[in-house]
Amino acid sequence: MYQKEIKQSNENIVFHSIYFTENSFSIPDLTRITDMTFPTIKRVVNEFLEKNIIKEWTLSTGGVGRRAVKYRYNPDFCYSIGVSVDEEKIKFIMINTIGDILCSKTIETTNENFITFFERNLNDFIMEIDSKYVSKVIGVGISIPGIYNKENHFLEFNNIDRYEASIIKELEKKINFPIWVENEANMSILAEAIIGKHKDLTDFTVISINNKVTCSTFHKFGNKSDDYFFKASRVHHMIVDYENKKKVGDCISFKVLKDKIIKAFPNISSLDEFFLNKLHRESKEGKKIIDEYLNYMGIILKNLLFTYNPKKLIISGELSRYGTYLLEDILNIVYEKGHIFYRGRETISFSNFKGNSSIIGAALFPIVDKLM
Repeated sequence: MYQKEIKQSNENIVFHSIYFTENSFSIPDLTRITDMTFPTIKRVVNEFLEKNIIKEWTLSTGGVGRRAVKYRYNPDFCYSIGVSVDEEKIKFIMINTIGDILCSKTIETTNENFITFFERNLNDFIMEIDSKYVSKVIGVGISIPGIYNKENHFLEFNNIDRYEASIIKELEKKINFPIWVENEANMSILAEAIIGKHKDLTDFTVISINNKVTCSTFHKFGNKSDDYFFKASRVHHMIVDYENKKKVGDCISFKVLKDKIIKAFPNISSLDEFFLNKLHRESKEGKKIIDEYLNYMGIILKNLLFTYNPKKLIISGELSRYGTYLLEDILNIVYEKGHIFYRGRETISFSNFKGNSSIIGAALFPIVDKLM
């Protein structure tokens, strides 16, 4: 390994260590955590101080003689932009390194050329960000419901529009930031793995339920960014009802649920109104819609549990905003009497990101890829 690569590896290891440390730390602390020498840690700490990645905090207490200087991680030393794309809207956010959303914007899509529309609105969002933040932005992560095929050099923003991967390089030159693109399920799983409530798990599965239904599995076998992998699968197109020739996307996409509820209750404009109103939610028609929806979801979740046997199966995407109303019924359907799953009801949970997991994961992608 070249000396520069060793130096970079050391910095990444130290960064990974301090990123996940909520408390203050000293150079001796880092030597114990990383198993590196004091001079190596001292050099990295000095570089991190210059880059404002860490700040001096206090002098440690206790003991005799000179006390060690303590440091704290600075989550605002840089920022990143996240974008999520679906057939109805494009969402933009800017976050700091621990996922705090500092500004956001949502734009409804139009019938004009998608790339032209996307480029213009991404530029507009960047222009609206305060200059004190823009100067510290390190990249843009884009979450798409389609696929980004690096082997064959193409990407799909949806089922219709396929583009040569070279458009990403062209877009990078126009906005003057590097760009990362990934499937929305992989972006959701990245958010869960880095800052989610189950970030300590070494393997789990995420099903992302938006207008498209996607799934991804996560496996970690070390403490560096290249010591884990995630892989998306296109469950949206899997057949779940052979008799009626229904696919997963036909049965449990967020769009399917939303359209059925709004059609049955024309006086409401959103699912928030439906779930917050007990008269709607527990009406005969409301219960019928939810029961049919959850029965299909039960079939799909059972298949995922049998296929992957994950330590956790996390339901993310727009549907996760209503997990409080749905979780108990889902568990009763999946874990019926006499079930034969290896793990129990605690396996399934809803994401805490309330519909933002894929866009937060997209924004985290540049941070993880460049710094960990």
